[in-house]
Amino acid sequence: MFLAGLFLLLASCESSISYSKLLEQEEKLIESYIARQGIEVLETFPADSVFQSNQYYHYPDGIYIQLISKGEGEEATSGRAIVVRFKQSTLDEYPTEESYWTTMDKPYPVEVTYGSTTNNCDGWQQALEVMKRTESHAKFIVPSKIGFDEAAQAVTPLLYEMKIKLKPQ
Repeated sequence: MFLAGLFLLLASCESSISYSKLLEQEEKLIESYIARQGIEVLETFPADSVFQSNQYYHYPDGIYIQLISKGEGEEATSGRAIVVRFKQSTLDEYPTEESYWTTMDKPYPVEVTYGSTTNNCDGWQQALEVMKRTESHAKFIVPSKIGFDEAAQAVTPLLYEMKIKLKPQ
């Protein structure tokens, strides 16, 4: 009985992967995605906020972001409600995608608060700091450590394409 329990314990330890190993695998997945997509990772954020179609800026220990459109009008300030439409996908060769892009996908858009991670995550807040204006459009990769709880628990990085509108005050 004791030997059977010991065997089960050893077998379960061998099949589990450490968190640090999962983070290494995540980094390799991000690097593989970047290579497959031909993405150029910029070391500095473009002063004019203009990105080429294959350029992303990488925040140290944060998101990779490509600003497609700066948007228009006033900038969001802390506490401002923002309406979000987005697509979320995995970085695998054959990604799994969820869409909240149109009212056909989800009747009501997601609403988040600028400067708060309630109903969103640190990765989204980093993106919103760049986006800030109505009709802003961006693509960004969120590593699991700064993603939603589900992604963090699964150590899964996600790609988002997002458009925002500032909600009238």
